[in-house]
Amino acid sequence: MDHRSKGQLIEAVIAAGPATLAITAGYPVLFYKLIRTYADAPGVNSLAALLLAGGLWALLEFWRIALATVARKAYAFNWRFWLAIAGFLACAVRFLPDMPAGMALLLMVLPALAWTHFILLQAKRPEQG
Repeated sequence: MDHRSKGQLIEAVIAAGPATLAITAGYPVLFYKLIRTYADAPGVNSLAALLLAGGLWALLEFWRIALATVARKAYAFNWRFWLAIAGFLACAVRFLPDMPAGMALLLMVLPALAWTHFILLQAKRPEQG
């Protein structure tokens, strides 16, 4: 692994590490609360569960593109990528207005900036073959 790849890996860990830890620790609690309060507001809780699943998908795709970039492999911009973008944007529209600024920075803004950077690195990647 060369210095550029190490730097990109450190960038990914710094940008999305806190979001990954928060989501890993927080998702079981959030899903438990959604299941427990489902009878009170089934429509709202169903939408929230769908959006949380979309956010988790976006985080997984972030790590796929980050690790592909670090390993200098091509990343396929297919339907999974666009589903992750849609999930991330839907989560941003629904949850960002209610988040404190620091939490929004850790969970949404830093990963979004790093994700954009890795997308641009993959887009300008020379064709292999």
